[in-house]
Amino acid sequence: NRDGFGSTANDAVDYVTFLANAASQRSLSIGLKNAGGIVPNVLSLMQWEVNEQCEVNAECHLFQPFISAGKPVFHIEYPSSAPNVDQATISRICGDQTAAGFSTVMKNLNLDDWVIAC
Repeated sequence: NRDGFGSTANDAVDYVTFLANAASQRSLSIGLKNAGGIVPNVLSLMQWEVNEQCEVNAECHLFQPFISAGKPVFHIEYPSSAPNVDQATISRICGDQTAAGFSTVMKNLNLDDWVIAC
């Protein structure tokens, strides 16, 4: 995503590396949010991944390296019909094989207590 500052993917990797080092010095875990394009460069530094909308954006495959490395992927989809999600949408999201191994939930954009867990 464009950040308005002209940052590049390499800038993002440098920043995530800085944050990972700072977290490690403080005995904190750190994870990546979205940013599928830099996963290969930062996977070894991250303990987990939070992803939003990879199913609808056809990007879930970008986060499979976390699963392969034994690291969790917390995956959230925001169906446009929430909270009235039909079974076909639930089946599509929960059955997406490119998200196999992810911890997937569906939420509405209000981020209230409504949730469907796969």
